[in-house]
Amino acid sequence: MSFETLRLMAQEYADRHKEPPALPATIDTMAYAYQRICQEEDPWTALGDFSNAWYGYAKHIRPDLIKDPLTRPERETERTRHWGAFCAASVEYLCELFHQPCPKWALDRSYVLEVPWWNTLRPPDPDAQAYLRKITPLAFARRNIFCSNRLYQNKYEMYEWIHEAITKGMTDVHEIHRYARQKEISLYGA
Repeated sequence: MSFETLRLMAQEYADRHKEPPALPATIDTMAYAYQRICQEEDPWTALGDFSNAWYGYAKHIRPDLIKDPLTRPERETERTRHWGAFCAASVEYLCELFHQPCPKWALDRSYVLEVPWWNTLRPPDPDAQAYLRKITPLAFARRNIFCSNRLYQNKYEMYEWIHEAITKGMTDVHEIHRYARQKEISLYGA
């Protein structure tokens, strides 16, 4: 990709985000994502929609995306307990990452799982477990959830970092990518 293409993409992103976008009728809060998960929707779809709000269209109102506690279903299951803990861990993790106050509901001890949950394709593999123990963000590990440290890696930040590098005067495409990659590693790890 040429520098000019990269510059135009970054500029287009920056221009689109000068003013907060109009909010949709339904804002994808974490409480809403959990409600959808409890209604048997794919968790990654619901959490992906929340991520789009957090990083994109509603980032100017982040505290509002996480303020409401999760509404537990009448009949809890292992699935709803797992995903409730995962949602609480996500809120704590994102609050730490983006220097937001964490709502009290997300720190409730009821969101700590008794049995470790290995969110991996190879849960019984001791090597996979050892690796996940090493890379899992603390907010998840404290709740006995073991997963990737790249769960909330996103395209929005990459555009911001590319724009930032260009604003700093970088013109070499490889240097710009290195800059953005270093920012990514500093947040999410290698």
